[in-house]
Amino acid sequence: MAEALMRHVAIKEGQEASFAGGAKAVAAVMSRLGITQGVSLDDGSGLSIRNRISPNALAKAIALSGSPAHPGLHAIASGMPIAGFSGTLGNGRRFVGRDSKGQVGLVRAKTGTLNHVNTLAGLATTKDGRLVTYAFMADRVPVNAEPVLDRLAAIVARS
Repeated sequence: MAEALMRHVAIKEGQEASFAGGAKAVAAVMSRLGITQGVSLDDGSGLSIRNRISPNALAKAIALSGSPAHPGLHAIASGMPIAGFSGTLGNGRRFVGRDSKGQVGLVRAKTGTLNHVNTLAGLATTKDGRLVTYAFMADRVPVNAEPVLDRLAAIVARS
């Protein structure tokens, strides 16, 4: 899905619908959004070892998706799974521990899972009603880091 979307961005940006054209097109869009530092794209599948995004760049992109200044990006925020309710966060395994289950419905996030890599990035509503963004990444971990990432997102929501 991500690769197909990248190819559509390439076409929209007047580039060839290929890995190279897509990477160039996505980089141009991200540059217009002010997100360039900490980002390197090689393909649209997310499987290349040359793809890189920093937690800061990821959190900034998510923040823009909830911004009134970028209504075209709102589908990113509204389409994220809701903790304990939908998608990859509603599968009965996420946000179920005693440290995170109280945050059901207050956390929206996109998960990322590869061998020895786990990511959780999204939006949380704090106890005083503020909407905040976060991005947590665990790389080269020998165990599933999902419960820890869920607890971190719950801590953000409780702040």
